[in-house]
Amino acid sequence: MSQSAKQGYYELVEPRTLFNSIIPVLLGIMYTWYNYRTFRIAPLIEMVIATIVLQIFMNVNDGYWDYKREKAAKTGDHKKNPIGMYDLSPSHVKWLAIVLFAISAICAFLIGYQTNYWIWIIGIICYAIAIGYSTGDHTISSGPFGELAAEFAMGLGIMLVMVYINVYPNVPFTWSFVGPIILAAGIPEICNYTLLLGNNLCDYKADIANGRHTLVFYIGIKGGLYLFIFNYVLGYALTIWAVLIRVMPWSVLLILFCIPLLVKNMRFLWKIQNKRTSFPKVVQNTQALFIAESVGFLIGIIFNLH
Repeated sequence: MSQSAKQGYYELVEPRTLFNSIIPVLLGIMYTWYNYRTFRIAPLIEMVIATIVLQIFMNVNDGYWDYKREKAAKTGDHKKNPIGMYDLSPSHVKWLAIVLFAISAICAFLIGYQTNYWIWIIGIICYAIAIGYSTGDHTISSGPFGELAAEFAMGLGIMLVMVYINVYPNVPFTWSFVGPIILAAGIPEICNYTLLLGNNLCDYKADIANGRHTLVFYIGIKGGLYLFIFNYVLGYALTIWAVLIRVMPWSVLLILFCIPLLVKNMRFLWKIQNKRTSFPKVVQNTQALFIAESVGFLIGIIFNLH
């Protein structure tokens, strides 16, 4: 494989995005240890592989279908896609996506086989979202429910499954089990929601021109910005609630130190919405929140060992 092709596949895989799937996995592991002091090594490893490979599949699949749509539209934008830019074989990229999906799905099947039907249900929903997110002409990401799909699959779904596969069969899948995890997953939930919302805010005009009717199309730029702020407030409220009911340590409130950065970046986003300068601010917010909460959780676990 040529150096050019390697660079093209590297850009298709988008390793930077793995951060957004690895952190919910890590938080799920820490939540499990903090509350239950238990692990099941085999399903844990399978879940890590399934999650990371599924994220790579989504990136490759998204690049493939973007290339197909752009080439069919004859806009010339397909030359900016890694497939067109580096002259990659579309059929090879398609088969790479299929293989990645198969690997992830096999791991997910093993996880479901080792637990029960609740994992099957959550898994089917999450994999349906993964396929429908970018595949075809009418995708989830181009409609008004893309943010909710990302919030459920990448925010709550990963963390919920990670916890349950480690405590099964000793803990029943009831509301008393699920409810606290919904609260504890507040930051991953809102971060995945705001990442897509921020992307759609920055692509507002381009999306309308391309016939994409995202949530921002219905509520407008100003509505999207207000929703952005509401989500941050909601994420903080859910996390504080989780701390108060003692399913997360007080140290996760390190996220409070992120507030000045969030305010600064939101002021920038409020004035300017574009992909080059504004969207990196959204990514920066997500990374800061994820790192602060992860470090805080780890500190709480360390102190709780004594």
